[in-house]
Amino acid sequence: MSGNPTPPVKTSRWQRVLAHLTFRGRTSSPSPSPLSRSNQTVTSSTAQITNSSSTQAVSLSTAPAGPVLTDLLTAGAPPLSSPQATSTPSSNPNLLYNVLKRLSDDDRATLQDYMFHNASDIDLALEQALAAAKEKQRCCIEKRWTFTFTGRTVVVKEEADKVVGWLNRFTAVGDVVANVDPVHVGLPWAGIRLLLEAAVSEANQMTSLLVGCEIALYMANRLRAYIEFLRQLPTPLTRTNFETAVTELYAHVLGFLARAIRIYQTSTPHRALHAFWTNGDIVDFEKACNELGIRVETEASNCDRTLGAQDREWIGKLKQDLQRVLEEVKQSHRLQESLDRLETKIDLDKLPYAKGAMYNSYGDDHITCHPATRVDLLHEIYDWARYPHSKSIFWLSGCAGIGKSTISRTVAKWVAGQGGLGGVDLGASFFFKRGEGDRGSASRFFPTITRELVLKIPGLDAFVAEVVTQDPLIFDKALGEQFDKLIYQPLRQLKFIANGSSTFIVIVDALDECEKERDVKAIIDLWSRLAHLTTVRLKLFLTSRPELPIRLGFRNISTAVHQDMVLQDAVPHTTIRHDILIFLEDAFGKIRNSYNLDPLSGTPLDRDWPGDKRLQALVDMAVPLFIIAATVYRFVNDSDWDPRERLETILQFPSIGKSEQMAQTYLPVLTQLSARLKNSHDKEKLHQEFRMIVGSIVLLAEPLSIQSLAVILNISPDTIALRLRPLHSVLRIPTDSDTPIRTLHLSFNEFLLSNQLQLEPFGVNGQATHCMLLSKCLQLLSRPGGLQENLCKLEYPGKPRREIGQTTINDRLSPAFQYACRYWIQHVAYGELEIHDQDDVHMFLQKHFLHWLEAMSLMNRLAEVIEQIRMLQSLVSSNDSSYL
Repeated sequence: MSGNPTPPVKTSRWQRVLAHLTFRGRTSSPSPSPLSRSNQTVTSSTAQITNSSSTQAVSLSTAPAGPVLTDLLTAGAPPLSSPQATSTPSSNPNLLYNVLKRLSDDDRATLQDYMFHNASDIDLALEQALAAAKEKQRCCIEKRWTFTFTGRTVVVKEEADKVVGWLNRFTAVGDVVANVDPVHVGLPWAGIRLLLEAAVSEANQMTSLLVGCEIALYMANRLRAYIEFLRQLPTPLTRTNFETAVTELYAHVLGFLARAIRIYQTSTPHRALHAFWTNGDIVDFEKACNELGIRVETEASNCDRTLGAQDREWIGKLKQDLQRVLEEVKQSHRLQESLDRLETKIDLDKLPYAKGAMYNSYGDDHITCHPATRVDLLHEIYDWARYPHSKSIFWLSGCAGIGKSTISRTVAKWVAGQGGLGGVDLGASFFFKRGEGDRGSASRFFPTITRELVLKIPGLDAFVAEVVTQDPLIFDKALGEQFDKLIYQPLRQLKFIANGSSTFIVIVDALDECEKERDVKAIIDLWSRLAHLTTVRLKLFLTSRPELPIRLGFRNISTAVHQDMVLQDAVPHTTIRHDILIFLEDAFGKIRNSYNLDPLSGTPLDRDWPGDKRLQALVDMAVPLFIIAATVYRFVNDSDWDPRERLETILQFPSIGKSEQMAQTYLPVLTQLSARLKNSHDKEKLHQEFRMIVGSIVLLAEPLSIQSLAVILNISPDTIALRLRPLHSVLRIPTDSDTPIRTLHLSFNEFLLSNQLQLEPFGVNGQATHCMLLSKCLQLLSRPGGLQENLCKLEYPGKPRREIGQTTINDRLSPAFQYACRYWIQHVAYGELEIHDQDDVHMFLQKHFLHWLEAMSLMNRLAEVIEQIRMLQSLVSSNDSSYL
């Protein structure tokens, strides 16, 4: 009949939830995103939401609302084809709608009766769920349940604690946020409440219930962080992939909850026989969530590619905020694992490591690539790191001084900055450096890598701690055994990774500076085995000179495992010239600004100094070696000299030829040391002191401070400081006398020791200098107050080493004394001495052999003694050594 009213359209509960989100979006007007260029009006749109079991639909329309919907992530944003869609940051028309659309009909039908569309209903369900979780806490405390879950012992009460913690996070948000947050509104709180209220009498059922709820709520909190990031993103073109990934993750969480709720809906007898989730269900759910989470975070890292510089800067800040929130959420999820790790800390503290070898170590060089240089090369490396199916080893080789270590530090900085957000994280790093103690040796390589990995990969610490407990001497075993027990087997035993499936990048720089060739080949061969691991994704970024042992090492492993790049061949000559020019322009700009700011400098440098002609001449001198450009910069930047004079010294030095670029760079640095001396006696004295002091610095087994070097050489610290003052362009000279002096690049050591410099006054004779250092070490150890019985004046002989405080040892054994103890035999070997009866070495061993063993034991270096004695035996003369 015409007079009958039109019956209302029937809608499902989840349709009403979406409608509620849309209409609530009109009631508040938060400030527009900083990315908005103006207050633009969002045009109305209509979304037809159709229930799978009905052809009827509800029309959700929005009135013009300015930027309101930008912050609500709800229905009503303009479709992608709208003219406004590309200029106003807004979400997908209905994020929650798209999530629910991805569910199966069964899952959607299950959830629709457990979702609420107003704050009061949600608050009530949350309070009831929280009360149920606290009741589970009480039950677990009473019964003291534990359960073995995926290879680890779970204290069930602690899982209940974490569920309570996640629920408290949701109850803590305000009403406005609760009503417009798609995660807060979209979760089936009534169903979660029923699951937590269910009667559970078995430990395994309680464990699966609480672990499943904890993981689901943890992922829900991650989703809230992702959606807050999404809310602030600009145009749909920058956000589509990210939003799709978020939608898939959200749908996966809802589907997991829906399946448990369906079991709850079955009869009580059936429910009593079936856990809401099996262990396998939970493991698969977490694994899938982590993979989807990695995809979300990868898309988050890529969403600024099409934006301008200003927007990219803003997006960078948003990424930092997202990473901070995610890390806080992940830390809460890992809380129990952190508590578990405290139990194994005492074992992990026994892991020795090479000090200074890790990225960002104090005292190491922190220089990275200029932002406008190496752009294409770095992008290629970053893409390799991010792509899950790329080869597991990236070997970047190149000649000395071309910039490999700077690239390694740049890659390490980028990977560490990702923190898992882009699907990658810094797993570990090792920067080899010859002449720096353990950094020049492979003996501490695998322990150092292990120490870093256990801090990144959850669960690994327990396996490593077990190895250390069972075999405390593992660190002194062969490299193959170290690798197998400390890295390979523990990684294979991992059941799953609780914090996600990031790719962990391990960075190894300057492998060619590892002392023993056989160790170099062993590292390459052993690491290639990790390519077949299925428990964790590890990739190796490796740099080196193209030395024969390394080339042979890679020749023996499959090309399916590694990819190679020769730096000087892969990067076009024009690109290298451009990058070096950019570096020099920036460097000389810094010199000019610094010099002109000093009122005592004299005549200011011209605004265009040094000028294009001089810059091009420096580029010609340097290409393709960045170390030359860097050395020139440091040489000219010496504050004790006029930069104009220093630059002319470099430019006027006769060209020696491309094959000797290092000489063309280093010779001006050396010749200026004595350029102003007229007296030949003064020049000879300076040359002798240079050869003793700088020669020692380039040949020491590990760096020493000015104070310690003065003790070894038995000369004044002031004399050392005076001779080093003009050498800041080639040495890293600290401002204090207790920090070690280091060469800036291995090429300087090689230049001083080269044959071409042996007839020059600054040439260093390696064999003679090692013999001099041996003599100085033995004198230091043998003088009064040196090696003796009961070196640390202990109360009684035989006191265990672990009971002797490190302070006691350091007070008695100075750094110079420890150096002499540890390395005097190395100087015997490199000095190519033959040991015979009654020589200095024989007399020293007769008097102090046992004292030396005591000192090495106090230094925790007793394991090195066997190899050193073997070295001594190989140097004994066969003709006149009857007593040896």
